[in-house]
Amino acid sequence: MKHTLIAAVIGIAALSTACTTTGGNATPAPTTGSTPTSSENASKLASIKPCDLLTQSEVTEFGLEYPGKDTKTGTADECQWKISGNGGLSAGVRTKSGLKDLNVEGDKVSDVKVGKFDAKKTEGFEGAKNICALWISVTETSSVSVIANLDISSTDTVAACARAEKAADKIVAKLQ
Repeated sequence: MKHTLIAAVIGIAALSTACTTTGGNATPAPTTGSTPTSSENASKLASIKPCDLLTQSEVTEFGLEYPGKDTKTGTADECQWKISGNGGLSAGVRTKSGLKDLNVEGDKVSDVKVGKFDAKKTEGFEGAKNICALWISVTETSSVSVIANLDISSTDTVAACARAEKAADKIVAKLQ
């Protein structure tokens, strides 16, 4: 599993060509109505295409290139978007891998909430200072990852996390 995630990180890092920083703080998406059950979440997740997790408008808002590229890494169906000259973002859907099944190692790993979902935030994913990952627990056995990276020469983990958090807020709104 670790090799699969390393391959995903390397693929995202390869999209990088320059370095800038972005600011901002992500806030949880508001929820309305009743909370779906775990089985409803799993069923909905299985029908989602990763490149549909961000709309064209959202992709443009983040400065990402549209459309994203569909990929498969290990157990994850993924979409990768790049930012010309400054890394990119990926969203991965894992219908058979919950948080307990994933390698979330990094310089700093913390428990966070993204919308109503429990998640792990990995700053400096696997030691790469230019990468921040959010691993969102949709059910006990399914998850969504949002991985943001800056140019490979960057050490601005804060900016990478800001990008991941903003995108994750938009993504979880579609999972609720």
